[in-house]
This record gives sequence, C-alpha cells and structure tokens, in this order.
Amino acid sequence: MIDLTNKKFLETKFAEDFASPFYPMLADMYLLEGDLTRAKKVCEVGLDYDSTNVDGKYILGKVAVAENKLTLAEKWLKQVVNENPAHFTALRLLINVEIQLKRGVKTIQAYINHMLQFIPRDEECLKWLNEINASGDLVDSKTLPDSTAQKTTEPIIEKSYAIVESMATFTMVKVLKSQKHFHQALAVLEILKAKGRDGERIAGEKAEIGLLIKDSTK
Repeated sequence: MIDLTNKKFLETKFAEDFASPFYPMLADMYLLEGDLTRAKKVCEVGLDYDSTNVDGKYILGKVAVAENKLTLAEKWLKQVVNENPAHFTALRLLINVEIQLKRGVKTIQAYINHMLQFIPRDEECLKWLNEINASGDLVDSKTLPDSTAQKTTEPIIEKSYAIVESMATFTMVKVLKSQKHFHQALAVLEILKAKGRDGERIAGEKAEIGLLIKDSTK
C-alpha cells in the first residue's frame, strides 16, 4: 500500500524516477521542515524531467514566498493558475502575493471573481471584495509566511473552504482526474471530507486516484 505521508518512500520514488509525480509532495515535506534548499532542488530537478507538473511549480512559488522573493513567487503562481485554473490553493496564494506587491485592483479582482465562481461563499474573497467596494483598494492583507513560519504551517491543501454545491465539486474532481491533476483532485476530496459530504463516494474516489497515481509511475 502506498503511503504518501512517508518521506522515505517519496525519496525512494524520486531517486528511482526524477519525473515521478510524487516529487512535489516530497518537496512540500522539505518545505514544511524549513529545508528550503532541498525543496527547491527537488522541484527544479523534477521540472527538468517533467515541465508539465504544475504542483512542482506551485511548491517553487511557496518556496519563493518563504524566501520573501514575491516577484518570483508571482511568476511561478501565475504559471500554475494559467495551466490549471482549478488549482485554488495556488490561486489564493497568488492573490495574497499580488496584494503584497500592490498590483492593480482590477487584476486582483479578476482572480478573486474567478475563485468565487467555484467557491461562492469564500470568506476571505468576500472580505477582499468588501474592501475594494469600500475604498477601491486592498490594504488589509494577511502577512505571508516567512521561512520560519513555514515550518509550522499546516499544508495548504488541508484548509477547508466553503463548498456549497457538492455535485459541482465532484464534477471538479472528475475534471481534475481527466487532466491527470491527481493531487489536486485529492485536495478537493479532502475539502469535501471536511465538510461532511458523501464519505463512501469520497473513499471510492480516493482509492481510484491512488491506483491512477500508481499506474502513472510504472
């Protein structure tokens, strides 16, 4: 049985195949441990062998944030969102980075509205829009994590967001699976689980995605 939380397992898979779809998870583990150098190196090597892995680019964006290199983070996160518009964790981080960089309100609002199309009651997005409507600007953004805070921050995919239409969300899982964005599909299922949705269906989807990931590494 594959244990995606086992660092040794992920390190072995990465050593066997630098293009392994598991490498972003390994890099994220290093990042959460505060080992930015190793996290960055794993992603750079992985992307050399598979430039289509948006999760590898996302982790590089997180590393850049931890290093306070916000312009570089913006570059990586924009690539992720352009290549996978359903990568909401990257989109949320990109919005925060754009606010920190004081980008144009129209640009930021477009990203916020995209998020709200899928998560209509997202509290953070609604707060941002209220600020824009009230003052025409965004001035009260949250501080982005530095390399020290990154050690204790929970993985972003584990944060629950307000999903109001379960069928649309399961449809999103189906789309992500068809595009081979397996880890993002798992992230959506985690959100569904946190909201108390259909547990049996979620378990079945997770098992199927696990097999798809295993097949993709052969």
